[in-house]
Amino acid sequence: MKCPCYMIRWDTLDGWLDRGEQLLLVDLRAGEEYGKGHLKGAVNIPYEELEYRYAELPKDRLLVFYCSRGAQSMRACGRLCSMGYRTADLAGGLLYYRGKYMENFGKREGREDLRRPRSY
Repeated sequence: MKCPCYMIRWDTLDGWLDRGEQLLLVDLRAGEEYGKGHLKGAVNIPYEELEYRYAELPKDRLLVFYCSRGAQSMRACGRLCSMGYRTADLAGGLLYYRGKYMENFGKREGREDLRRPRSY
């Protein structure tokens, strides 16, 4: 039987947060990206560290993973679901997040600037 890893839209997540659902937001981006802005209340475990830090995560709450665009969080969601965690993946990551729980820090770039690919 395949493990259910739910893919949720940003408005579903905002509804859960509005109702105070017992969940943990896990930001899988690098610490520098997390420091520029993240979803309110999220913990930062970079994707590259998840393999040896997953034991820090509670099994008694729904874990909602997100990253920049959704690919890493989808993989993390499936992996941890198969290990007995209840998981959900924020579809499209922060690139498509349009809700009210985004927090920006440091230089006030604005939500849209955080999502826009940088030209080098």
